[in-house]
This record gives sequence, C-alpha cells and structure tokens, in this order.
Amino acid sequence: MVEFALATPFLLLLFVGILYFGRYFLISQILLFAAQEGAKVASRTPNLHDPDVRESLRGFASGGVSSNANSPIYAALAAAKLLSQGNSGDLPPTAKVEILPWDGDGSTGDNSLPPGTVGVRIDYPMQLMGNPFKGPSQSVNIAMSMNGSNPPVKFLNFTITQRAVSSQEIYQAEN
Repeated sequence: MVEFALATPFLLLLFVGILYFGRYFLISQILLFAAQEGAKVASRTPNLHDPDVRESLRGFASGGVSSNANSPIYAALAAAKLLSQGNSGDLPPTAKVEILPWDGDGSTGDNSLPPGTVGVRIDYPMQLMGNPFKGPSQSVNIAMSMNGSNPPVKFLNFTITQRAVSSQEIYQAEN
C-alpha cells in the first residue's frame, strides 16, 4: 500500500503526459494533412485573388463560420471531429485558416513564399481539458508532492500552427 501510494503521483503524471502529447501529435497531424490537401487544391484553383474563391477553398469564412462543406480543409477537420458539432459546424473562436499570400496577417513566413507558390496555414487551439468552443480554459496543473511544497507540473494550452506550400499549376496574379 505504501509503495502504491508513493508511485501513484508519478503514474498519474506519466498517464497525463501521454494523453497531452498524444493529443498534440494527433491534432498536429490532422492539421498538417488538411493544410497539405488545401494547398494541393489551391495550386489548381484559378482566381485565388478573389476573396469568395478563397473562402470556398477554405470552407470557412474569416470568422471561422462554415461556408463550404465540400472543401478539402473542411472535410479533413470534420472527419477528425474538430468542428463545433463534431463532424460538422464551425471552427473554435481562436482558430483560423488562411490561403497565403492573400490572407496573410504578417506572421512569420507569410511573405517568404517563393514566387509561383501558394500556401495554406491553419491555426487551432490545443487544450488538454475543456472545450475550445467555449473559450480558453485554464492550464492543467498537477501537484506531485505529498506536502505541497513542490510547484505543480503545468500542461499549458496553446495554438498549434501547421503550414503547407504547393507550386501553382495555374498562373495567378499576385494582387
């Protein structure tokens, strides 16, 4: 019983760590796949300078409201149940999908695309516990000491960003 009591905090930390990093890598791979598929379709889509064409390709309006369920980006996020109603709905409030260079917000790498390429960047909130659709939640803290003298281990919430770039197959004006 004493050995179990001493080992339990470490096992709990190990278990939560596995869940945390597993969830991070799962969401990261889903976002990378969605960005790659979006970049492939964007490379073959004419008139990307038109905001309506980009919105149709993204599958979401600028605020994250769904607008095209047939978009490859929307389909990838819906298949992974990362939308507000699981496999349908909107993005979380802090998430965004951008077609680069047209939708770029000046973040690092927005203006560094090689000429003749198009990119897709997806930002999605990572939370270990809580619902990203109900706003940001607090970080998860796990205390491991018996007397409370050691600081807790923090599992932080943050934004996962994935970006994919593809060479344009259709000539596009850069305006």
